[in-house]
Amino acid sequence: MKSLLCSLLLVAASWVSAANVDEWLKSGLLHPDFIASVKDELELTPEQQSKMIEQVETARPQAEPLERAVKEEQKALNQLLQNSQATADTASAQLAKLIEAEAALKQLQLRVLIGLRDVLTPDQQLKARKLALQKNSDARSPLTAPPGAETKLMAKVARLKSALEVLGTPPTDAMKERGEEIEALIKKGEGKAADAALDQLIADSHLEELEVEPDAVDFSKFEPGSTDVESLKQRYEDVKTAGQEILSLPLMRELLQARDAFEQAKEAQDADQVGRILTYVEGKLKRP
Repeated sequence: MKSLLCSLLLVAASWVSAANVDEWLKSGLLHPDFIASVKDELELTPEQQSKMIEQVETARPQAEPLERAVKEEQKALNQLLQNSQATADTASAQLAKLIEAEAALKQLQLRVLIGLRDVLTPDQQLKARKLALQKNSDARSPLTAPPGAETKLMAKVARLKSALEVLGTPPTDAMKERGEEIEALIKKGEGKAADAALDQLIADSHLEELEVEPDAVDFSKFEPGSTDVESLKQRYEDVKTAGQEILSLPLMRELLQARDAFEQAKEAQDADQVGRILTYVEGKLKRP
């Protein structure tokens, strides 16, 4: 069975900042990453976990275009505000589009949160709320952790999540695996080890290098390789699988650039260009 933890954390990582769910959480709903962190204490049955995973898997493809729409409208508004010729009317019209896009995403998020809550029995919901209160109390207690330790840890997690949101891509399998290891350390109370592991993940992700914009790639410089349909399909599946082992965010950004070019070439039915792009990606994935 697919890991409930992976599925719920992936949804948690996909929440965009524009769609703030904090008020809903204060009203009694439970955030996906919290449910994942206390699933053992709640004694979730296999049936409950399957239902949650089904809801997450159903919501994810619906969320992706809504998240893209929010980012696109936010980008358009930012560009408009940078234009000294923009009027209040044009800015207000673009703001309305952004609000409309955010509202659609919030509707989906609300349905997911309520759906996950309703999978729990009343007793499990009560226990989950008590655990949430206990977690908040422990976080404030100077006896359980150094002042600010959890805040610093979550700030680092937020940086990684934010970077993935900016790139517009979910975490790879390798990232999720490392994330699970860090979460396990946190649950064991090994805060220092978790912090060190998180620092190592940030280093391996080359997060700081994201500040440098990549050069545009001229894919015409690469050989197309084998371009019959079956070969292209196999090459695509191979790079797709290999891509799940990536930790480097700058590399992910380069491959996303290649993905966009790939989609254009595929739509144009340009087998040679598709082959050249795959050759480029294959080279990137083989690089140590």
